[in-house]
Amino acid sequence: MQKFLMAMIVVMCAIGGTAVNAQTNQSSLAPAPQQPVMIKPKMKLADVKAVTQFIAGVDIRGTEVDAYLDTRKILTETAEAAAKSGKRDEDAIAVEMRLDQAQNLFTLMQRGQLKGAEAEKWREIVASLQEAVKAAQPSK
Repeated sequence: MQKFLMAMIVVMCAIGGTAVNAQTNQSSLAPAPQQPVMIKPKMKLADVKAVTQFIAGVDIRGTEVDAYLDTRKILTETAEAAAKSGKRDEDAIAVEMRLDQAQNLFTLMQRGQLKGAEAEKWREIVASLQEAVKAAQPSK
């Protein structure tokens, strides 16, 4: 009986100590909320419109609906705002988006089928995404 009581005391102390340590360390170990990384790829307004149409023809899975709609929304809102401000199709504009949105755009673009004549535009758009990502990375 005495051994049982000692074992219970040891277990209770261990549990109590762990709970106190967990509470004490929890605030110091909790990660700080991070701001999303924003990028601003520069493209011609006509290219923003074209890529919006291009990704509309891509097959998506049901699990990708939200990502597709979010990506399309960024592109259409940017194109509409640029047009309202008097920008022309040949004018360069910055498409402000989060890094994950840019990744979704890139993924959708990779899935699409394009004509050979569209290859240069496709490459220019991808290059603008890559340049914007590089510019957003902290300098070493």
